[in-house]
Amino acid sequence: MEEPHKRSSMSREAMSTEPEALRLADALDDESTQGRISNYNGRKAAVELRRLHEVNQDLLKALNTILNICLLDNGHWAKTIEREAHEAIAKATGGRA
Repeated sequence: MEEPHKRSSMSREAMSTEPEALRLADALDDESTQGRISNYNGRKAAVELRRLHEVNQDLLKALNTILNICLLDNGHWAKTIEREAHEAIAKATGGRA
């Protein structure tokens, strides 16, 4: 049987729309605060996850801008860029566009 605190934590995770990187960063902060992992390493990992999430958001914005430009140009390079941008966005978002 599951421990009650784990069950409620799991249901919170399942219902959350928060990006996984940010959820993990919060979890690392909690773990380091409670002394279950090194405070230095936990905090460092949490900061890095948040930084990478922000970079990912910037890159997705840039790729979407490129896609909008590709709509104006129907040439070969535009189609190649469009395909690669769609693939990168799908990979970065776990298939959510």
